[in-house]
Amino acid sequence: MKKLHYLPLVLFCVYIVYSLGFNLLPPFRAVTIQEIQFKGDDSLLAGKDRSNIVGDSVTIVGRVVAPPRVSPANGNNKVLLRGTTSWTCYLQDTNNGLYGGIVVRQGTRGPQTLIDVIDTGAIIRVKGYVQEFYGGSIVNGSGSLTQIAVDTLSAPLQISILNPTGKRPVPKPVSITDFATGDYPSPGGTINYVGGEKYEGMYVEFRNVTIGPGLASRQPFSIIDDNGNKLYMRDFSNFFSTSPSGDTLVPGYTNPPIGAAVNYIRGVIINTNAEGTFGNQLPFAIVPIYPNDLSLGNAPPIISAPTRNPGVPTPTDSPSITVTATDPSLSLMTVANVSLLYKFNGGAFTTVNMPLVTGNIYSGNIPSAPLGTLVEYFIKATDNLGAVKYLPSDTLRSKLFYVVKSSDSLSIQDVQYCPNSGGHSGFELANVRGIEGICTADTSDIRNFNYTSSGGTQTSPRRVMIQNGQGPNSGIWIFGGPTDIVRRGDRVRVKGSVEENFGVTRIDLTAPSDIQVLSTGNPLPNPEILTTSVLSNTKLDGDPSIEIWESVLVRINTKSTISCANAGIGISCTTTETLPDSAFRRNFGEILVKDASNVNARIELQDGGHTFTNNWDGVTAGKTLLTKNDTVSFYQGVLFFAFSNWRVVPRKNADFGSVIPVGIINNNVVLPQYSLSQNYPNPFNPVTQIRFNIPVSGNTVLKVYDILGKEVNTLVSQFMTAGSYNVSFDGSSL
Repeated sequence: MKKLHYLPLVLFCVYIVYSLGFNLLPPFRAVTIQEIQFKGDDSLLAGKDRSNIVGDSVTIVGRVVAPPRVSPANGNNKVLLRGTTSWTCYLQDTNNGLYGGIVVRQGTRGPQTLIDVIDTGAIIRVKGYVQEFYGGSIVNGSGSLTQIAVDTLSAPLQISILNPTGKRPVPKPVSITDFATGDYPSPGGTINYVGGEKYEGMYVEFRNVTIGPGLASRQPFSIIDDNGNKLYMRDFSNFFSTSPSGDTLVPGYTNPPIGAAVNYIRGVIINTNAEGTFGNQLPFAIVPIYPNDLSLGNAPPIISAPTRNPGVPTPTDSPSITVTATDPSLSLMTVANVSLLYKFNGGAFTTVNMPLVTGNIYSGNIPSAPLGTLVEYFIKATDNLGAVKYLPSDTLRSKLFYVVKSSDSLSIQDVQYCPNSGGHSGFELANVRGIEGICTADTSDIRNFNYTSSGGTQTSPRRVMIQNGQGPNSGIWIFGGPTDIVRRGDRVRVKGSVEENFGVTRIDLTAPSDIQVLSTGNPLPNPEILTTSVLSNTKLDGDPSIEIWESVLVRINTKSTISCANAGIGISCTTTETLPDSAFRRNFGEILVKDASNVNARIELQDGGHTFTNNWDGVTAGKTLLTKNDTVSFYQGVLFFAFSNWRVVPRKNADFGSVIPVGIINNNVVLPQYSLSQNYPNPFNPVTQIRFNIPVSGNTVLKVYDILGKEVNTLVSQFMTAGSYNVSFDGSSL
């Protein structure tokens, strides 16, 4: 392998200015809260929310949303906001404008500054210093909470009470998607810095959500909207804490049960990332203050555990449908009625009562139907106050269903068929047999994966895929120990249970007898030729236009450009750098590519048995590094769904076409010797050109080192034909 090393003649100098005592600090200047909090969208898109005037000495005016004590004006001096050695209050701009909220904190209980005698609604003037409260692992100003540290040094009274009485501002109506989408911090969830940062420190209100599970003791529950988007509650107020700090304000406070309906929840938005590493905690959370900030309604019943017997109905069967229905409300409620609604071949729905069988289990029957009939159905449960719940919850998007078959011997297409946007098999939980196909990916292609970095542990199970020809719904995942014997090209017949595993249909095998290898060395089905628009990264689970290709061997057959070298979460896509997975910037081995349609599709690099990487594990030696703006002549692999995204999973090196790194120009000249020319221009700002020549074709590596000999970038790492080349080097990120 030819190694071409280039030492740029650039020295980066760092100047350190020391401040000797507080006398050197700039004088206090009057600013608005908006001046402290405002950040442009370009910064927020990069996850950088740090104040532009951090460290400044300022004076601000605002209205008190939450004081340190409950209500000094009414003689209630119990501690409102958690803490035993400090004082905290939330302040908001008197005009109630966006970017108008901020945390004011005095790190000690003395000296006297008047912070502990202010009351809710009071208008005050505060003198202090702009700070960012975040943990030591947070860098580059990302994911932190802006606050004013009260000046306790220059004068005895640093807080002036301009108007001692008033009311809290009217809460801003917001939705969970203003702050995050998906089940963040789970992989696949996304932080909305642009939408959320403008509300940091502000009093807001969410309506028509339900109570969800918590993340930790200090974030004991969450709120969830109808689309599954989640935001956590933060128990910073002693009114909403099961383990209060300072004073017990509501003895016996208990968190509401999961599933409880929320009429509204009001509170202050804070950034909680200071208490956890970037990517592991949700930056935004809501802090309800007083008891009337949370109003619970009558929660509808919970419907779960639907079953059908038999799992594969035939024309002589009248299948029995059972569900579990419970009422989770805070008050004593009961399930008044459970109904089964079904229809044949798109006709009108018929309603059947589901009597209580035992405990919380209800059961009803669907009449028999002719062979090939599409039967769709859903469940409706009503409590004694009229609250209604459906299963599935969105019956317009999807319904439970099955197709009447002659027996439980099915094809892959039978199992994968779905007539709606739910994405589930009509034979979920059924035991099926006779499933045949040729293995397109074995355990050496998509291996059992486990990797741990400072960002956390990533895992993925081994996967064996089979396919019976080409076309929609022709591929499926077969899972379990018995599949380890299968090799690519084997024709197999399997039996097992149909399961939906986080959005992917698979056949679970438990015993060696569940699989037969019928023949070996068979040619694989040709991959389906699809565009990145068909495989669009924005498509949801169940989208019929892409769901039909789940587990099918697919190929993007035209030159595609890498539009994102790290398609992780948060700020990952905003940089051209291919950085290893860490707590600050997660890297799940995923890139985004787009062909002539200019639509992004996702490629998964971690799971396959190949040597292509986006540096997710920090290992690039012996591998081909893919970076932003590189082009690849084709990609192919198995289509898979995980963590809210569709992705193509290449298996081996042959699933990648020729890679043309960004900025490489072939001069179509062959010189007789190796050479590396001086870069031009030099010095440069920020781009320079490097010219080199290789007289013999082979694997070529071109690396950039700093003046101390530390590697800072790999510009070329690939097989190259003999010739003279120009490579662009952009040093703007260094």
